[in-house]
Amino acid sequence: MGLFKKKKESDANIALLRKLDKRGITSLSERDPKTYQERIIGRAGAFSIADEELIISCGNQILFRHPLKEIKAGELMNLSGICLNVGEKRYVAYYTDGTLGKKK
Repeated sequence: MGLFKKKKESDANIALLRKLDKRGITSLSERDPKTYQERIIGRAGAFSIADEELIISCGNQILFRHPLKEIKAGELMNLSGICLNVGEKRYVAYYTDGTLGKKK
């Protein structure tokens, strides 16, 4: 039974990440896993998905690029952004429109 649950969680995670395609962000920060302090590494950017990878670019620079299967994602409680976990690294991207479900 545990095998099926893990597969469903993985599918839901990838579905959440796919919803980010072409969504704008106000900022991208890197979060220290020990102190939970955030350091802004980019502003005014966007998500995109290409070749099964999530890409975050700000300006003309790619700041984040990882395969969808390697990312664990979870929305912030107030739905204003998303936390992306890749190994020991933690990133937080804040949506330009404030929520994932709302599209303009």
